[in-house]
Amino acid sequence: MNIENKCPVCGYEMEAPPKDYRICPSCGTEFGVNDVDATIPELRESWMKTGPRWWSKVDPMPADWEPIAQMEEAGIVVKRPSQSSAIGTSTSSRVIGSKSWEVVATGSAGRARVMECD
Repeated sequence: MNIENKCPVCGYEMEAPPKDYRICPSCGTEFGVNDVDATIPELRESWMKTGPRWWSKVDPMPADWEPIAQMEEAGIVVKRPSQSSAIGTSTSSRVIGSKSWEVVATGSAGRARVMECD
């Protein structure tokens, strides 16, 4: 695992560092473009609202891809919804149930701030 290659938006380990117009296949963030006018938490919230879904149509989604576990392993704190949410799958994307997820982000002065992602 190379920490330098972790996407700061979704925690996916990219082949190269997230900069210089590289696109994360997991969340679709293009570094040097999308992160110019939006913060990492804003990009993360936008991706979470997709389900979250695997973004790339070229790079195949790993068979064991779990976006929430990926984020947690990268140190992104996610408040999980109730256990009753189901996971829907298809060949090109995985959507995490119909419940809304909350991503806990650090706000100003180090206070935790919860972002609703439904």
